[in-house]
Amino acid sequence: MACTTLVCLPADTPPADAASAVAARLAAVELAATSLVRHFRASTRWRRGTLLLPQHGTAAGGPLCRLELDAMRADAHRFYWHRWQLWQSAVKGTPTARPFWMFVDRHRANPDRYDLERARADYLAQPRLAAMRVFNALPHRPFGLPTSHLEALQLGADAYSHLGWLSAVPGQSLLCPDGALLGAGGDRLDGRLSFLEQANGCLTLLDAKDVLVAAVTEPWRRP
Repeated sequence: MACTTLVCLPADTPPADAASAVAARLAAVELAATSLVRHFRASTRWRRGTLLLPQHGTAAGGPLCRLELDAMRADAHRFYWHRWQLWQSAVKGTPTARPFWMFVDRHRANPDRYDLERARADYLAQPRLAAMRVFNALPHRPFGLPTSHLEALQLGADAYSHLGWLSAVPGQSLLCPDGALLGAGGDRLDGRLSFLEQANGCLTLLDAKDVLVAAVTEPWRRP
């Protein structure tokens, strides 16, 4: 499955060599880069030569000092706060719902008596999920309410907004300077939080001149 992976490169990596350096580092952890992606906000008016694929205030990478990571985080925090307000209105009066992984765990514990189709049906039958799906079906909604965010939304406005801040930069996985590949490894909130904690910790240790590149990756296909 394709995902967005951030790759950390040394500060002395020339922009012309960044794509090949990314491919080599990803190959070492058995990932293939299918393309670079404009994941970052960046000031493309000045020093365009230091950025990868600069276009209309976005870039696929460059030195940290040229990427507007703080602005990305502030925007995500604001958006998540507004999304939570909309979600709270949409599900008002419904009881707390259980995330899908709980139903899957029950299925795996006893697959003969509780099949996956029934697990999926029981999950979707919860009133709070039904309310979210009704809202998502509205043609003129300002934005959707991801059912995969159920656990996080139920934490409250502040926690969900902070999750937006933490999620703004790292993508789905992060390849650290030491070669460690960080990823959530599933849809559970606890796994996502562990990844975000480690990934943001890694980012804070980078030097302002270190290079960060975003690539669309998929598992390496052996010949």
